[in-house]
Amino acid sequence: MRGYTVFCKVMTISAVVYLLGAELIDDPKGKGQDALPILVNMFDTNVKITCTRHKNQVDEDIVWRYGDDPISFGITLINSNGNYLVNRNAYKEIQLTIKKISAGTLGTYSCINRKLNKNIKTVELKIIEKPSIVNHANTTLMIPEGSNATLWCKVESAIDYKIDWFLHDNKLDLPVGINGSRLTICNITRYCSAIYRCFVTNAKGNNSMDFDVTVIHKPMVKIEVNTTTDDNVVTKELVVTKGNVVTKGNDVKLSKKKKTTLECIINAEPRTDFIEWSVGERRIGSWNKTLGFPETCKSFKKRYMITKDEPTIFSEHEVLKLQILKPTKDDVGTFKCSASNIVDSQSAEVEIA
Repeated sequence: MRGYTVFCKVMTISAVVYLLGAELIDDPKGKGQDALPILVNMFDTNVKITCTRHKNQVDEDIVWRYGDDPISFGITLINSNGNYLVNRNAYKEIQLTIKKISAGTLGTYSCINRKLNKNIKTVELKIIEKPSIVNHANTTLMIPEGSNATLWCKVESAIDYKIDWFLHDNKLDLPVGINGSRLTICNITRYCSAIYRCFVTNAKGNNSMDFDVTVIHKPMVKIEVNTTTDDNVVTKELVVTKGNVVTKGNDVKLSKKKKTTLECIINAEPRTDFIEWSVGERRIGSWNKTLGFPETCKSFKKRYMITKDEPTIFSEHEVLKLQILKPTKDDVGTFKCSASNIVDSQSAEVEIA
């Protein structure tokens, strides 16, 4: 089994994330059949199947059957329904001719030595159709970050086919000529939550199946400090320490002439169960999923106000805001925002001086 590296682009981030070691395996074309298949199109005419007999066999020893129903003894038709002809060809083979392919003539045909009760030949007539995909696995996957995701695309096709894999409607650049029924994404990251598509084609058409992959991960937490002056000029500063390092600004200088709001911005999958603001060792307030709205501790209600912005179709982030209502010298120290979901917890801090 060989490994291949493909790319995973996410529209909401600028970085290109690698799906390490994405690998493919060849798709088995089935477990084998007793009946040799003959591929036909609907309404084909004069489809011929031959049965070779031994030298000491007479015509009447040869019986053609459709399923369990006899069609002929030797070259004498007994149940044709106008669908068949039987004759002896130039090679002295007993030849069955199907006049016109229809739903009633598809299936298994057997040539039998009646005297020995021995099957000489079995043939199955199959219609050539576009490929079908057997949904034998879950197409909605919740994958923990850092683990492997395996997408199965089992194909049924009577003729040769090709599989292409797509990510965000972009074809993955995999080796030419590889028919892969399994795509494995190794060491998956949170940026690879996406719709992956298995697209199958043969000479008759195409088919596809989508896999909705969601990577679950602990919260990513960052703090953004917004200050508004009396003339409504807003300045923003991103300060992230401990846990998720994005960038680090200088300590925020508190001013009585400015309104200061600390925004705890969280990206988590699944969504957070609990978010808390604290300063030093003191808890200011929190939000939890069960309660559904933020609460400020009684001792801080006159100094701070906590509000929550829910994710929208335009933003996947949760935001728990801490507004300093009346800045004083007591509003200095290390402010921390902590968030947790079913995977883990994470926090970020900002120093107010």
